[in-house]
Amino acid sequence: MKYDVVLWDFDGTLVDTSEGIFESLRIAFARMGQSMPELPILRKFIGPPMLYSFQTFVDFTPKQAEEGVRRFREDYETRGIYNARVYDGLKELNMQLRSEGIKIGVATLKPERMAKLLLAHFGLDALIDVCVGTDGDESSDITKAGIVLEAMQRLGCRDKSRAVLIGDTIYDAVGAKEAGIDFLAAAYGFGIDEERDRQSSIGLAHNAEEISVILRKL
Repeated sequence: MKYDVVLWDFDGTLVDTSEGIFESLRIAFARMGQSMPELPILRKFIGPPMLYSFQTFVDFTPKQAEEGVRRFREDYETRGIYNARVYDGLKELNMQLRSEGIKIGVATLKPERMAKLLLAHFGLDALIDVCVGTDGDESSDITKAGIVLEAMQRLGCRDKSRAVLIGDTIYDAVGAKEAGIDFLAAAYGFGIDEERDRQSSIGLAHNAEEISVILRKL
């Protein structure tokens, strides 16, 4: 395999956090007296920072978006966060990669503290060499590319051709491109357009087995 470093996006790629996020979003909208968006809109909230999502996908004003984030976190950080599951086969895949000497990281726009809580909750923390996320400040201008580059630096990876990011949204694809590393599209997630992302990725994977095949054919 050509890669020394495999980086995972978190929400929608490594862990399916959708049910907990959807439920906490429903509670946030209800407490704000706002109508509930349809599921296709809610799905767009998986991946990007919440402040951005409230302003972009439901046209909230900055003030409304800040309240939305606060209401969301009130429920999500105490209850909804654990309504999640690791995608089938990914724990075993990471165990295999680690046994082969591959360095494994998480690069996510999710607050780093919450990502680490879930990694520990699911027993994945022992398989992950580094987890880089945001500091929880929704107004931060940190980018996916910046997070990817920080993860690579912490892992001591200087050769960008030896690293790949696995992700499920356009934000991951763009982040990998801007960071100068390969991108593998997790088509089972929440934001992959197969026609679009076939052109920008090393492959489209619908499950853990397909991820393994794509990584090993290069």
